[in-house]
Amino acid sequence: MSATSSTHSAPGANRGDWRFRCAYAVMVAPNAAVGLTLAAMPPILPELAARVGGERAAQLIVSVAGFGMIAGGFVSGRLLERAGIRAFTLLSLVLYGVLGTAGVYLSGALALGLSRFALGIAGVFFSTSALALTAATFTGEARSRVIGLQQAASQVVNVLAVFIVGALVAVTGWRGAFLLYGAFAVLLLGCALAGIRTTPGTMAEPSQAMAQERPSGFFGTIAPVCALTTLMGILTVIPMAQLPFVLARQGIGSPRQVSLVLAANFVLAAVSAASYARLKARWGKAPTFMSGLTCGVVGIALMGIVPGLAAQCAAAALAGLGTGIYNTYVFDHGVEISPPVYHGRAAGLLFAFMFFGAAINPLVAGAFEQGVGLLHSFPAMAIVALACGLPVILTRRQAAAQRGAAHSGR
Repeated sequence: MSATSSTHSAPGANRGDWRFRCAYAVMVAPNAAVGLTLAAMPPILPELAARVGGERAAQLIVSVAGFGMIAGGFVSGRLLERAGIRAFTLLSLVLYGVLGTAGVYLSGALALGLSRFALGIAGVFFSTSALALTAATFTGEARSRVIGLQQAASQVVNVLAVFIVGALVAVTGWRGAFLLYGAFAVLLLGCALAGIRTTPGTMAEPSQAMAQERPSGFFGTIAPVCALTTLMGILTVIPMAQLPFVLARQGIGSPRQVSLVLAANFVLAAVSAASYARLKARWGKAPTFMSGLTCGVVGIALMGIVPGLAAQCAAAALAGLGTGIYNTYVFDHGVEISPPVYHGRAAGLLFAFMFFGAAINPLVAGAFEQGVGLLHSFPAMAIVALACGLPVILTRRQAAAQRGAAHSGR
């Protein structure tokens, strides 16, 4: 299958071909790759802390991958434009496998931290190339469906990684967790080699097309979506970062109970992400997003209000329903409004700002907690998030109307 050949008129027409299925697996996997970067580590944190100098050092080693994703996202689009989708995908997967397994043979805190930072870069490189490949292969509802599956796959990995890593560590010791990255990379590398092909005159050779598109116009178009993506990144990690403290205060903070609540969030996020394309086709893009944002913020608000394990599971599930929809929306909308030649840049920026939002979550949530207290911070964050989301949507719709008027006047 061509990495950039046009299947726009009939997306998925070659689904029966095994090479297409291999490429499709690559397209569905980007969010799983970046999710795995963080999700595989919690089960080994105590053992890692004992070997690298304490809990703070271990947490820093795990979290530094997120900063690598932010840094990598800002440069991945330009690098992809120069290398082409196929070469960039293969390179990113090789780096992901090598750097991901570094924990098998590295021991020092500094060496592990640097390898994790570089792993974050490699992960977002792959995510950028896979999303750009999706944008080059599909349009319309078919593209939305694949992007929804990308988000759903990420949530599934969040759930499965803990159990897979637990089984590996039981057999191989704590270093076995890092083998999961190698296995994941090898599997996708095989799929990419078999399924992705390049043809002349496409994204691998973008100079002529770029001459007709001004970067300033692209950045002006994508900037509001990046702002919205930052907000979505902040909201997405609230159940993982702040909710466990609420559960502990209510006396339901055991690891099993926290896992149950988070599982409700992850599972419903996967379901709603997989359903995004169908909802968008039925309701329209903006109403679908607003319904997702409303569900998400109501779920977050209830986390600080409702007591008991069952009620918290319901609140987390409602927040998960919103997460799957609004996260799929920002990626789907971001590539849809970007010129095809800048799909790589759009993908990289969207991932960078998503992880930037996740990274600043503790600062934002901490400011709300200091101002109104832990429990009241949840409804307060929900109200502010809803208020911030509405102007972005309205601004986007006004800009679209202005562009339409300009085109009609030509």
